[in-house]
Order: sequence, then C-alpha cells, then structure tokens
Amino acid sequence: MDNLIIETYKPERDISSIRTMLRGDEYFEGKFQEDEMKFPEGIFVAYYNSVTVGFLSFSSLKGRGTETTIFVSKEYRRMGIGSKLIERAEQLLNQYEAVERSMGACIDGDRSSLQFMCKNGYHILHSSYIMVRKGENLPESHFPIRQYEDDDYLMWHGIREMAFYKMRERVGILPSYYYAPSEWERKNFLEDRNNRFVLLVNSEMAAVGVIDGSELRQVAVRPDMQSRGYGRGFVSFLVNEMMHRGEKIVKLEVVKGNPAKTMYESLGFKEKSLHHIVTKYYRPDSRLSRPPDEDIL
Repeated sequence: MDNLIIETYKPERDISSIRTMLRGDEYFEGKFQEDEMKFPEGIFVAYYNSVTVGFLSFSSLKGRGTETTIFVSKEYRRMGIGSKLIERAEQLLNQYEAVERSMGACIDGDRSSLQFMCKNGYHILHSSYIMVRKGENLPESHFPIRQYEDDDYLMWHGIREMAFYKMRERVGILPSYYYAPSEWERKNFLEDRNNRFVLLVNSEMAAVGVIDGSELRQVAVRPDMQSRGYGRGFVSFLVNEMMHRGEKIVKLEVVKGNPAKTMYESLGFKEKSLHHIVTKYYRPDSRLSRPPDEDIL
C-alpha cells in the first residue's frame, strides 16, 4: 500500500485527528487515552493519503505482557491497513525479548475483528464484562480500611495472586498462573500507594484493591475469608472514595463466570459490554503455573 504511512505518534500533530476519528467509540477512546497517559512512545499512527485512519498502541514494552490495541476507522477497513499495523506490532514484539505475550480484546459480536486476531495467531483466553455504576454513594463500610504501606507488599501480593489464581481455576481459564513477588512491582506499589487500599479484620489484611481514575481494579479478598461480606463492604468504600475524588461513573472488569459479578450487581453495577480477551505468545511463559506454596497466606 504505497499510500499508507505508519509513523510514531506526535501529540502536537496527531491528537486532534485521532480524537475526531475515535469520536463516539467509547471503548477505543478509553484505550487510547490510557496508553497516551502511561506509554505515549508506544503509539503509532496510520495515515492513508495523508488522512489519519488508525493507530497501534502498547501498554508497555518492558514487562512480561503487553496490551496491544489496533484500531482502523470503519470506512478504511478491509483495505489491509489492520494487517500493516499488526505487522508493525509483530516487528516490535519480536524485538523486545522481555515481552513474552501480547493481549488484546474484541467486543462481543465483532466477528470480523475476532477472526482477524485469530488469523494472526491470537486465541481467546477468556471473556470479561465491563460494568459501570452511576448514582448515589453506597452505605459506609464499618470495616477498618487504610491506604497501602510498603510493609504490606508481600501479603498484598499473596492475597491478590491467590484470589485470582483460584478464580481462574474455578471458571476454567487455562493456562492458570501465579506471579512471584518482585522488587520492581514493590517499587511501583509504593509510588502508587495513594490509590491502593487494604481492609483489615482483627488487624489482619483481608482484602486489597486499587483505584485507577474512574476504574476499580484488582479487588481481591483472601480466599479463606470470602463469602463473609468483606468484599461488599470493601467495594462500597472504594466506590465512595472514587466519588469523593470527583468521579461520576465507576467502571470495573469482571471475568465471565466469576461469582463476584452477583455482588457487583447488588451494589448497582450494570453490564455495559462483553469483551473476549485474546492473547499470543512470543516466548515461553515464565509465570509460575501454581503458587509455590498453597498455604502461602
């Protein structure tokens, strides 16, 4: 395609045309804004006859996994532009040896995008609902909740990893996996401590969670303390905290089949969309297939 050019993103040149191109597509608007804020050097823009027609972005090129986003404007699809963007992605992902796998998402019902990703070596790992909540504050939680501290790291990490490991096993996501703790992650947690919270029960850490702008992430309750109301009280606190910070809409992602979805619905969250999470491996997966010790907590 002689009329197609793919160049590194330059905000002063590209931001206006990209916003115009994405207008009305809330999902890709959100993905672009997130990647622009966190990793702008990982964005590449496609121009056809000098018109902005698509973009490629990565969440990072330093960790084991990266979220890869490819968007082509509707009127320019089926012209090979997506294939050229994924070729650029392949070149970069093969170059960065630290990146073991790439992940993406296709909205349910978009068969052409899903077929495109499968044709290029991706497979469906699982499906997730995007849920949103609007409205008044929730009843205040009576559980002790505080911000994250550096000494919390190992227990925080263990609670999150064990809770999600067991959830993935329950809903049948394969391969299941467990991340070992790392000093890199510990440093990032400390830098982000104002957005991380822990719930205590008898002075023991029982639940952890993260506020990321308008999105609620990594909410996890210790497996041996689940089904006691701690998750409900903790989520209520986090939602109220986000609203105190000025958010009008709270979003979260929950894996299809995760029983926590019922709890979120009881707190006023509603399904907005269903996405199929796809992944492709570039190198052997170095994550642990099981926790080093099932009694780690």
